[in-house]
Amino acid sequence: MRSLVEAIGDRTIGTVESVHANAIKVLVDPSAPHVTALNSGMPMGFPRINGYLLVPNESGATVGIISAVQVERLPYPKRKGVGDSGLIDLPFPARLVTLTPVGTLLSSVQGGFSDGRFEMQRGVDVFPSVGDPVLLPSPMQLRALVEGEIDGSSGQIHIGTCPTANGSPVHVNPDKLFGRHLAVLGNTGAGKSCTVAGLIRWSIEAARDEHQQAKPNARFIILDPNGEYARAFQDLKPRVFKVDGDGTKGTLKMKIPAWLWNGAEWAAFTGAAPGIQRPILFEALRMLRSGVEVPEVFETKVRGKVRRYRQVIRVLVHNSEHMTRGKRERFADLLTNIAEDFRSLSSDATGKLKSKLEEIANRSSDLEKSNRGDKKDDGFWHRDVSEVEIEKLQKALDTVAQLVGLSDQDSSVGEDLPIRFSVPDLPEFVEAIAASSTGRDVSQFVDSLSLRIRGMFAAGPLASITKPNLSHPIDLDEWLGKYVGANQAENGPLAILDLSLVPSEAVHVIVAVLGRMIFEAVQRHRKLKGYELPTVLVLDEAHTFVHRELNSETSPAPGQTCCRTFERISREGRKFGLGLVLASQRPSEISPTILSQCNTFLLHRIVNDRDQDLVKRLVPDGLGDLLRELPSLPSRRAIMLGWGAPAPLLTEMRELPEEHRPHSPDPAFWEVWTGKKKCTINWKEVADSWSNPRN
Repeated sequence: MRSLVEAIGDRTIGTVESVHANAIKVLVDPSAPHVTALNSGMPMGFPRINGYLLVPNESGATVGIISAVQVERLPYPKRKGVGDSGLIDLPFPARLVTLTPVGTLLSSVQGGFSDGRFEMQRGVDVFPSVGDPVLLPSPMQLRALVEGEIDGSSGQIHIGTCPTANGSPVHVNPDKLFGRHLAVLGNTGAGKSCTVAGLIRWSIEAARDEHQQAKPNARFIILDPNGEYARAFQDLKPRVFKVDGDGTKGTLKMKIPAWLWNGAEWAAFTGAAPGIQRPILFEALRMLRSGVEVPEVFETKVRGKVRRYRQVIRVLVHNSEHMTRGKRERFADLLTNIAEDFRSLSSDATGKLKSKLEEIANRSSDLEKSNRGDKKDDGFWHRDVSEVEIEKLQKALDTVAQLVGLSDQDSSVGEDLPIRFSVPDLPEFVEAIAASSTGRDVSQFVDSLSLRIRGMFAAGPLASITKPNLSHPIDLDEWLGKYVGANQAENGPLAILDLSLVPSEAVHVIVAVLGRMIFEAVQRHRKLKGYELPTVLVLDEAHTFVHRELNSETSPAPGQTCCRTFERISREGRKFGLGLVLASQRPSEISPTILSQCNTFLLHRIVNDRDQDLVKRLVPDGLGDLLRELPSLPSRRAIMLGWGAPAPLLTEMRELPEEHRPHSPDPAFWEVWTGKKKCTINWKEVADSWSNPRN
């Protein structure tokens, strides 16, 4: 039997030549393996890019990943047991390996002795010194590098194998993978969509097998802009929402009622200008959510006057301007204005409202006249105004407020609350509020706003999404149960929202509404229950919705709203149990704020120089140099690094059967050209579906 020293000696392949904070150079012994190593306990390729080597130290072993292999000519021979012969004056070839330190491998200790198990930890406790031996990892050590933790709890989900770790299986911890956001990046055709579909499928299957339940209590929500994912999950019976869903083949009609939208989303879609249009729009939303009837122009005008003058009187009385020398004249001017405005309003009123308006006008006029005094040389000629008389005037204003349906609680319901209201009434509210405004004619400024709102409810795909079904209106709790998931995921763990037919002018707002509603739902759940509701939100083609330029002030308002919504999710979602999965072929176009919040990366083949440079700057642990292999990665292979992996792993993802892959095949040009694949055209059918607003 060999001793421990002999076993370690057999796995020694060289010594440390130089040490830097981000690189360790190793001089490989001439006797070390050249292609395949057999001295590690199993056949393994050596030296190979992305392979692992160990440098023992007092805390365990520093783990390095091979980032470069080269040959250098030495002026002297380097062989074990051979001295300096001095007889040969030729350059001798020597192999140099560059390692990037990635962590520390610790040995499990039970009762003061090692039990033969190992654990991979992030960070380097002790850097090696020049001359330290460098070892090939044993099979158990390689498995620890891939698995991460001694008890194996780190890997509940099997996602593939590691070719550079002798094909060791790669398992991931869903808490780490989804809990701190994941970015799946790679060019078209590199396997990015299959990876996303596989991660979702393998997670659901692993949870089902663990608890032996047909429907695990999981929640995955896929925002699918190209309609690729529904086919991949047919056997799992997902909830598939489509613009043209009709209940057949498992598809449901997509409904994102416009009453779910908050004020910012309404303003973004309608293009409401901040000066005049936006305040009117928000006021209309507040009134509708408060349950106020459609306003008449005259009553709206009266409410506006009453609201304004009640507030001004309160402010002036609070500041004692009704009894302060030099300021009483301002209060007198206010009384004069009240008298003129309400006398003018009374001319268009009838009945009790007319008499009450006249009472306010007369009371204000009489109060101003009764407090006039002799004009002094200093120009101040009003006496103090009695607070008793002011209180009588305020009561008269309160009486008129009751007659026109104005209460102090009108503004308690904000424009952002998801309270159902009759959305088609919104243009009428906007027009009535605009018509009641004084000071200048603002109606001309809201005509375009009203037209844009009415356009939402014209026949067409957008109307089918936003316009509520009056025969069966959906409530907020029902909507959350369908789109986020029912209690204990009774309606299944997976929802797919097919956005492929959503009109381009509205897709950013629709995605913003979906993202915000899901985020606020899990946020409020934790507030009420005291614990998180783990939910995973998948955003495919992320560069379309969170483009780095969408956050600029010059970009369209819907794009700004969408990008800022997901930036907030990326910053705050984790603490409420909402994990974000981004999939994109252009990482350089994604918002830097969102990418910087992703703690795990699965990187498929990336060819574009700008995308490569960005990814190298973003990846954690200073591992940018390890990504030089990205342009040459074959399909299904990806480099996984970050919080979800104990060490950077070259991973060959599990292969999905054809029926479980997203439907995104390459076009069959040659088969169509040669007639092997039938492809007929009916432009009349295309034109009819295009031009008919009901399709």
